[in-house]
Amino acid sequence: MYDFMPYRPPSEANSALIRVTRGCPWNRCVFCGMYRDTKFELRLYDEIANDIEQIEDFFPGCETVFIGDSNSLLHKDLVEIVKLIKKTLPDAKRITSYARVHTLHVKKVQQLKAIREAGLTRLHVGLESGDEKILKRISKGTTPEIMIDGGRKAKQAGFELCFYVLCGIGGDTQWQTHADGTAKVINAVNPDFVRLRTLSLVPNAPLFETWKEGEFELITPLNRLNETKRLIEQLDVSGCELASDHVTNYLWAPEGIIYQGVDGKLPQEKQWMLEILDATIEKVKTRDDVADANTLVQQGYIQRL
Repeated sequence: MYDFMPYRPPSEANSALIRVTRGCPWNRCVFCGMYRDTKFELRLYDEIANDIEQIEDFFPGCETVFIGDSNSLLHKDLVEIVKLIKKTLPDAKRITSYARVHTLHVKKVQQLKAIREAGLTRLHVGLESGDEKILKRISKGTTPEIMIDGGRKAKQAGFELCFYVLCGIGGDTQWQTHADGTAKVINAVNPDFVRLRTLSLVPNAPLFETWKEGEFELITPLNRLNETKRLIEQLDVSGCELASDHVTNYLWAPEGIIYQGVDGKLPQEKQWMLEILDATIEKVKTRDDVADANTLVQQGYIQRL
């Protein structure tokens, strides 16, 4: 079913993969190179049904399912597809998918509820930033208001909602406004998960050329820590889990990894996460040999992430 490397969240690493769409319907975000050369398509129901019938042959013993590629909510047969997955794997603990927040915004709550009641349990949504100017600059195709409305609709429909925040997307000059705007959107929606990712330049994404031309300044390791601290300080949510489950969040020094991100439940572990950030900030302040993933890629130590 896949003609190139499948993309899925790290939390879905052990999930069975069912491909409903091919590529990305938007495909204009300047930081992303995942589907740059792929034409968006909706796969035929019969093809998808055939894949589902063989799911246990390809993924024996699977307990979770991820629906790809991106924004499966656009598929007119999604309710029937999810029902067939549930029928084939009645004991599946969760069925999840990427979703574009603009799609959540334009759909009616009743449409979303029908998909949820069919058995799709969790949506992974790229928030990236809650700052209007940054969203426009990165060609996200949405606004903070649309983010809030779409997120609230997903929650109202009963989905578990996971927002992805792209640390460093404001560069080294707009990290404060990035943190402030993002916190406002998260607080207004109260998602179930907030997952931190750090901007990693990829050669086939337009932002890579912008950076090469000197028109975008990557955030420094110190300011990325300051940005994360500023974001978490402003979060006022409950029943939400914040995770840094990706290698792009790491910081390295000659002696090895000195920071892997912060993880915890909000609000219970907020202070603990801030204490980790404070301690790391103090450590990084006094040194000039701390590197992030972009630094190591540029120096040839690690491959493209």
